[in-house]
Parts: sequence; structure tokens; C-alpha cells
Amino acid sequence: MRKKELLKIGPLYATPDMMQRANADIPKRTVYPGWSEKYVSISYQYGLYLRCQVVDGVLNVAFFFPEHMRTGGEKPAYELYIDREEGAFLTYDRIAEKWLTAKLDRIPWPGYVFRSEKKWVSPQEDDRIRDYLGGKEGGYLGLLKYQLKIRADELKRRHKKETDPWNLDLAQTPDLPKDWDRWVSKVGIVENYIFYQYSRKREKTGYCTFCEKEVAVRAPRHNKTGYCPRCRHRITYKSIGKAGTVVTENSYMYLMKRCKDGFMIRVFKGCRKYPKGDYRNPECNSWEVRRVIYDHHAHPRNAYYWGLYKQSELRWIRTGFCSPNWYGDESGRVYGKTLPALGAGELRCTGLIETLRDGQRIDPEKYLAVLARVPQLERLAKAHLPVLVRECMNSYQEFQKVFRDPDSGSLRKLLGIDSGQLKRLRENKGGRQFLAWLQQEKAVGKTLPDNMIAWFCRERISPDRLQFITDRMSMVQIYHYIRRQMRETSMKSGQVLTTWKDYLSMACRLKLDTDDAIIYRVRKLRQRHDELIELFEQKELAIRAGEILKKYPHLEDIYQEIKAVYSYTGKDYAILVPSRVEEILAEGERLHHCVGSSDRYWERMERRESYVLFLRKLSKPEEPYYTLEVEPDGTVRQKRTMYDRQKEDIKDAEKFLREWQKVIAGRITAKERGLAEKSRILRNEEFAQMRENQIIIYTGDLQGQLLADVLMKDLMENKEGAADAA
Repeated sequence: MRKKELLKIGPLYATPDMMQRANADIPKRTVYPGWSEKYVSISYQYGLYLRCQVVDGVLNVAFFFPEHMRTGGEKPAYELYIDREEGAFLTYDRIAEKWLTAKLDRIPWPGYVFRSEKKWVSPQEDDRIRDYLGGKEGGYLGLLKYQLKIRADELKRRHKKETDPWNLDLAQTPDLPKDWDRWVSKVGIVENYIFYQYSRKREKTGYCTFCEKEVAVRAPRHNKTGYCPRCRHRITYKSIGKAGTVVTENSYMYLMKRCKDGFMIRVFKGCRKYPKGDYRNPECNSWEVRRVIYDHHAHPRNAYYWGLYKQSELRWIRTGFCSPNWYGDESGRVYGKTLPALGAGELRCTGLIETLRDGQRIDPEKYLAVLARVPQLERLAKAHLPVLVRECMNSYQEFQKVFRDPDSGSLRKLLGIDSGQLKRLRENKGGRQFLAWLQQEKAVGKTLPDNMIAWFCRERISPDRLQFITDRMSMVQIYHYIRRQMRETSMKSGQVLTTWKDYLSMACRLKLDTDDAIIYRVRKLRQRHDELIELFEQKELAIRAGEILKKYPHLEDIYQEIKAVYSYTGKDYAILVPSRVEEILAEGERLHHCVGSSDRYWERMERRESYVLFLRKLSKPEEPYYTLEVEPDGTVRQKRTMYDRQKEDIKDAEKFLREWQKVIAGRITAKERGLAEKSRILRNEEFAQMRENQIIIYTGDLQGQLLADVLMKDLMENKEGAADAA
């Protein structure tokens, strides 16, 4: 449609009849309450007026607004042009003088157009629109439906450009085998049951869903697994009285069959449903979810999944290939009758057929994806090492570390083992850990019993985990030692190894002779481990205390000197004077506060500005209660318990502290009073500096408060001592 040619048609004007109708159509006003002001909406009997004409095979429809017509406006606001032969339409905005490609429902009409009840068009012009469009409806609705059909046809044509190549590709999909449904029911869906009627009799009969026969069962239990005594298939027992309707889990199934470009893997899911009371007639359902086309060299060409295409239809949609890193488990049974032909041709150099013959449920698409990254997978499959194949598929990047010579043409050199060990690996159905032990065997030149290697594998113990002790003990000795510790301590093997390694590490740090069998092969491992922990903690405190005493050498002498002055026992409480630096460090660790970890306390004690003392309850004298910082005259600067806090119980203890201060006042000498005066001056200077610097507490219960205010509130001056000094 040429826009210049369309504009030459010229606009249609409103007829006198239309103008008269618009003037007589009094607008209806509706008032709605709003948040800030009232909202008024306007509607008409006819929200829109239409005129039309057909010129040179083009339908021209003019749209008039009643608000324009009521003020004398005869020109249309919009004009729609439709060319039926081209299947196209355009709209011209007469007000803005621009072209629009939008449908009528997307044009920015005034709100009253849709609030109004009707849209006016004369009967003659309504018939003209209907006849031109060839539809059942004319007027505004007929025009909109025609536009919707045009857009839908355009969308289909665009989709068709994309989907036609897909349809052509999928036209080579091979047919399902004739026995497919029975194979799905008997082989593809792996879950089977024995339904039995509960009875007190020891011997019972049940119905096996696989062999479809009545079989004898002994002591069955609902939901217990077992094997059918007749067909030997794995089953789950189901009590008819408890089971209700039984539905199997969805099983993945694969059909691999030749097609024009090579072969196709068709992926299905399926399940069986056993209705309550009719277990002998299950409903078996399967549905296809994915198709992957491979070329004659087993390289993927295209992949499709069944889904909703662009919100329009259910169909096959092109998608990406399976990633070798895919972590989901979509393993399932593969239909077998088509495999011999593929094994002699397209799959001859993949090892997939050999893997399937080993009886594995598998995701063949994932197998081929991993094979593209790990070509050695084919040799593992053809050597009948199914566990290694499965582990390689689960984590091919980690698995590549087991290859000793990846470029070697020999499987033995590839795995780093000899022919005898390869035979043992196959016979024991060994995986990556079993292989690691065989590689360790060859490295050290000592053969290990297969049952011992199997035990290590079951316990998930690799040779690397034993490196801390292999320089002093043989693998056989280690094996027997771990098992003995497991029996005697009831620990699991992993716990034994962790405890053993930690024990030897602590013994080494404590300078014990870890080359002595009495040390490294200790009889009571857990007990000795716990003893070393306690000893190690004591030594840590001793080391830290030694470092502190190097810096503040007079601390312990000062405490020996003041012990008789400040120690005191009351009715319920006692004040203890520590003798060693380790006691102060331990107090700080047990109450989780800063005493012992900050140099400022050691500096004050060294210059006799203040002392750290312990407040204890007589009922629990060994348990830390409150830590005190006191000045030489008995003034209590701080009293703190767990995590630098004070609790309500300190109020009761303060009565005892006042009693203690009175006793101290009678014990201190002129020397202590002189030290107390200096301490008071230093304390006031420190508080003043804190206030000037506006030091705030940022954590804990006192967060946001000035440190000086908190310390001032905590202060308990010894008034008795001050009076004696005066």
C-alpha cells in the first residue's frame, strides 16, 4: 500500500445526521473519589462515529470523536485503509499527521471511546464493511477481527519460516517398533510390585505385576523391597488394604534407530498406574519428550523437545544438545532390538553398545556428550569396566585425573596398572578408588589383598588420606589399626582418621617423639587425643604467659605481695587474688572478655595503678563469676562477667563488695594509699580524654553509649579508704 496514493483519496467528512446525533448526545459524567482530588469520567451513548467508502479496491474508514463534532468539527480523527488483496492495513492520524501500523485496539483512543456503550455506523456503511471484509460482522468489531486475523496470519508466516526446516528435519523420524508398548510395560518401566492380602498365616500368596502370576510369599511387609520367587525381578510389597491407588515413578526410556541422516535417539517418559481394587489391570502410559539426530559418525546434528512454541501451539521445538556437565540423572532402559545394527555401524567406535551389554541403565545422549570430551571412555567401556564408565559420566573433569598416560594406546599404561591388576579391577567391578589403590600398589611395589582394597573403597578411604602415617606403618597395619579403633571406640572410619591425624599433629607440636610406635600407634587413641588437647591448651597459655612476663616482668611478684591484703571470704562470696598470669588469661577466655588480651591491663598492673581480681560464689568457687579491676585502695573500676556484661545479680554482690572495701580500708598501708592517689588522678585524666574524644561503644548491650559514662557508672569508690587517708 502506497501512502501517497492513499492520501489522495481524501478525507470523509461527518454527515449532517452524524453531527445532529453528536449534538443530541449529552455526555454522562461520573465522579469517583480519589486520594487527593475527585476524578470525573465522561462517557457518551456513542463513543465513536464511523463512515466508510471503497475507492479503487481499498476500504477507507473514517473515525470521528463526539467531543470534536459537538464543537463543530467535521473532520475525522483517524482514517483506516484496508487492502483486501494484499491483506494489509494502515491508519493515518489526522491530528498528529502521522501513519500508524497498530491495530484498532492499540490506537491511543480517548478513554470515553471504550467507556461508552456503542459505536455508531449507518446500516448501509455497516453492510459495506461486512461485504468488503467477507465476515459475519461489520462496524468497529468487524474491522478489529479482520486486523486480528491479518496479524495472526503474519505471525504464522514468520513462525513457518522457522518451523518448516524443523518439520523437514523431523520428517525422518523412524516409526516405533511393533512391540514398543509391551517393552515399555515390561522393561522400560522398572518398578514392579507384589500385591498381597494381609493374613495371620505365615504362608501367603501375592500377585506379581511382572510375571502376572500368583506366587508364594513369606512374611511380606508393606513397602518392603525384595525379589519375586518366580521371575526373580526386584519388587516392592504392597498390602492391598493399605496401598490404595499405586503409581510408579516416571521412568526414562530410549529408542535408538536409524534415520536418513544417521540415527535418532528418541527419549520417552512413562509410568504405570494401578487403580485401587483392580491391580491386575494397570494403566500404562508413555510420552515422548525429546529427539536428537546424529550423523553417521555419532556426532549430534539437531535436538528437539516437545513444548509450547511461542505461546501458540504444542509442537517439537529446536533446542541445545546435552552438556557433558549435565548433573541430572536421566538414565533409563534402552530398547535393544535396534542396537546390533547400530553397533555394527554408527556406534561401532563409541563403546556405547558394550556399556549397555553390561546391563547398565544409561542416558545415551549424556554418554556420547562425555565421549566427545573424553575419548578414552570408549576403551573403558570395551574393557568392561562399567563402574569407571559411570563415574566418568558423572564427573568427567575430575575423572581425567586418574589417567596416567592419556595419549598411550595401551589401556594398562593409560590407567597406570599392569595386566594382573587390570584383571583384578574388572573382577571386583572396581571404580575410581579401587583403581587408585591399584596404582598405589604399583608405585610402592607391594600387593594388597582385594578384600582390604574393597573395604577401603566402601569406607571411601583413598591412599591420599593416609599419607600422614604411611612413612611409619604399612597399609596392612593401617587397615587393622583403623578397624580395631572402630570396634573399641564405636567411631566411624572417617572419625578415626581425623582423630588420628589431629593427635599426631598435636604430638608433633608438643615435641613428642612421633617416630616411636608407642606414640604414633597409641592403643587408646581417643583418650590420648583428648589428653593432648587439654595439655596443648595449657601449653598455649604457658607460652602466652611467658611472652607477657618478658614484657611485664614484675606481675607475679606484685600479686604475691598483695595476696594477703586483698583476699577476702564472706558469707556467700569471696575475692580471689590470682598467683600466675595463666590464671588471668584463662579467666578472660572462659568469660570471653578483654581482660588478658589487652596490654592496657598488664601496664596498669605493672605500675600498680590497678589490679585484676576474681569475684567468686562460695557455692561454685572454681567457676568464674565476675572479673574485677580494682585500685590500690579498693576502689572498683570495673566488674564484668560473660562477654563484658553486667547482670541483675551484681546488685546483690555489690553489698559484699562494700563489705570487702571496709575490710581493705583497715589493711592497706601508706604505700597503697599513695598508689591509690596516683591511680585516681590517672583514672580521671583517662575519663576526661575519653569524653573529649567522644569514644563510643560500638558493639554489645551498651552499643551507642559513651565509654566514659559506662565506666563512671560502673565505678565503686572506697569511701572508707578515702576517709582513712584524710
